[in-house]
Amino acid sequence: MATLKDVAKDAGVSIATVSCCLSGKKPVKAETKMRIMDSIEKLKYIPNISARNLKADASNQIGIVLSDIDNLYQAEIFKGISSCLQPLNYNVSVAYSGNAPDIECGIIDNFISQNVAGLLVITCQPQNSEFFRGRILDYNIPVVFIDRKPENIFVNYAGFQNYETTYHITQSLFERGYRNIGLVCGPFHFSSERECIDGYRDAFLHNRTNLDRKLFCTTNMSKEDAFKAVLTSISKYQPDAIITTSENIAAGTIEALSTKGLKIPENVALITFSEESWNKGYRLPGVIYTSRSAFHLGSSAAQLLIRNINAPALFEPNIILSEDSIAKMVLPLKNATRPALHTQQVMNKAKTLKVLMVDLATSHSIQLLSDAFMKESGIKLDFEFLPQNKILSKILDTIDNPKEIFDMYMYDIPWLSYMIQNSLLADISDFILRSNFNRSLLFEENLKNCRHEDGYYGMPIIGGSQIMFYRKDLFEKREIIKDFKKNFQLSLRPPKTWTEFNGISRFFTREYNPQSLTAFGTSFAGITDEELAPEILIRLWAYGGALWDSYNRPCLNTPQNAKAFESILETLHYTENAPFETSINHTVDDFCNGKTAMLITYTEYAAKISQSIHNNIIGHVGYELIPGKRPASIGWNLGLNPTSPHADLAYRYFNWLCQKDTSFYITILDGQSTAIAPYHSQELLKLYPWLAITEKSFHYTQRRNGPLKKNALIIPQNQIEQILCNVLRNILIDNLSIADALTGNQDEMKRLFAAYGYPRPFCK
Repeated sequence: MATLKDVAKDAGVSIATVSCCLSGKKPVKAETKMRIMDSIEKLKYIPNISARNLKADASNQIGIVLSDIDNLYQAEIFKGISSCLQPLNYNVSVAYSGNAPDIECGIIDNFISQNVAGLLVITCQPQNSEFFRGRILDYNIPVVFIDRKPENIFVNYAGFQNYETTYHITQSLFERGYRNIGLVCGPFHFSSERECIDGYRDAFLHNRTNLDRKLFCTTNMSKEDAFKAVLTSISKYQPDAIITTSENIAAGTIEALSTKGLKIPENVALITFSEESWNKGYRLPGVIYTSRSAFHLGSSAAQLLIRNINAPALFEPNIILSEDSIAKMVLPLKNATRPALHTQQVMNKAKTLKVLMVDLATSHSIQLLSDAFMKESGIKLDFEFLPQNKILSKILDTIDNPKEIFDMYMYDIPWLSYMIQNSLLADISDFILRSNFNRSLLFEENLKNCRHEDGYYGMPIIGGSQIMFYRKDLFEKREIIKDFKKNFQLSLRPPKTWTEFNGISRFFTREYNPQSLTAFGTSFAGITDEELAPEILIRLWAYGGALWDSYNRPCLNTPQNAKAFESILETLHYTENAPFETSINHTVDDFCNGKTAMLITYTEYAAKISQSIHNNIIGHVGYELIPGKRPASIGWNLGLNPTSPHADLAYRYFNWLCQKDTSFYITILDGQSTAIAPYHSQELLKLYPWLAITEKSFHYTQRRNGPLKKNALIIPQNQIEQILCNVLRNILIDNLSIADALTGNQDEMKRLFAAYGYPRPFCK
């Protein structure tokens, strides 16, 4: 068995330094502490817990690990813990993981190094049994897990009778005449939520009724995620009752039902697990709240821990389950005649706006939320969705086809000048500039994307930017940091330049580093020109390159552009597939599945990435500006057809889209609002930390507009970007050198510019 001396020798420090690191008596440098903890883990050193407790100065510190600093339920648990421990002269240290597994592991490691007497843990990673066994049980550290039980290990646990409570509620609803009973709960990997699901399912089995999966959904336990889940799924299937497993989830559910025009309890009975409280003033009328004491749960867990601390060697793990008062409550009978789902104004067929939308997450979020606008205004919205590469041709086709005229259509911001020149967009400057429209609600950068010369030709509807996502858990892992420094003599950090980006990509590619925890460093999307062009442009701009000069002369063949393509070719060594075989969705999936360490993509995908990483428990996501700080300005505007007879109705819709509540809802539904409010909401910033990076990136974005010259035709941006993409095709497919590919496509660019009347004459 390893000794303290063995650890000191392996870490290259004195025995006293190891002792100080473990006891926390004296500060130890972070780098030294990291080496010591590495040696402890490698040698499987287990401190002698009995000897430690026999010492006169035995630790009286208790480490408490909570998952959410803003969770009132967990705050009450903490109060219960403190009320029990402080009178016994224990010092309480509390830390929050923010529901990040790697942060939780670091907190527990830190408590262990401080020689805590015991731990109380609400874990966000109950399936990480190997860590708990190796870092807590093998060290014989007394611990009680609260509310969420680790899998496949026998430990002290304190929780509620979740199965019994959920079964009782569901069974009682069946007995009172309800049939379409929904359940909104937390993640399946939390034992407390899994018990609720089991109780819900068994009640259906008892009543010989098939469980409709459409009426059941899991969330990350935030009110925002519950709002999204209920609005996008359960509310569509007309539930007559919904059970929620926390007040946070209930709050989001109530908001979603209200948005859909459903009332509680007239249309839907809502029963939620709730904290015991004498103060019921905050509770909403019609909602049924259970009564469970989180304070008592915390106190019981602390008492169990004290019993374990006092008998460390022979203590047998215990399980404490507290009851919920719901068994004493009588649920209401289902209404014999159910009211209409909502009070809806009569939709006048004359008041219909036809809208052509690009097939993106934000577009579908807007369609979903527009039900509220229709109920409020009586204006019907008829949506049609098309892929990005088919939108412009569809708009052009409608010019000669009156039967397919759209009142409004979305357009990509690089198309603005071309669409204006072809009379496809109405000038709405009078609406934008008049007093009853508040421009200050929108980012100026997004409004500029609707502006041509002195006029406004649309409303910004999708914003966002390109940012970098990286595996923060890998970038902060001790062994990886040491290995990177050994190889590069530099500290590992999110890359600031494309040279750094390539170096780190190589380090995280297994072909070049067999110890890498990811197969590839990054990925590169380019299955269509619309996806490939921004990948190339952000590198061109970072190296000082351009496609044309101030006189609108093509300047593709330059040393700066050559340097950018050299960087791209280097990047492609650290990707799985060629860019022409890789879609944006493919790159996002690879990052979410742990195949790549870094990803450059649009904030439109940020929520999916964050949630997938969390659900897979493969790490923690970090967000940064892209290397070189030259992201492409991205976004979609909603333009008004000049021939539409319903401009006044469209303006009402524009105003509704800019409202604060609408912008919050769009963001929560994974959309990219162009309004400022969501980016400055502390609640949303906590859940969606990439919003801060997105706003910061607005200051660096580069527009993808084509050259402009009075009395000349506008060159379609897709034709310019096709030539740019052909440079990479010529290099990778035709085996041309960078110089030859740039030269050949420079000539092609000149011919394109000349066909449209460019370049402009030199100034005298």
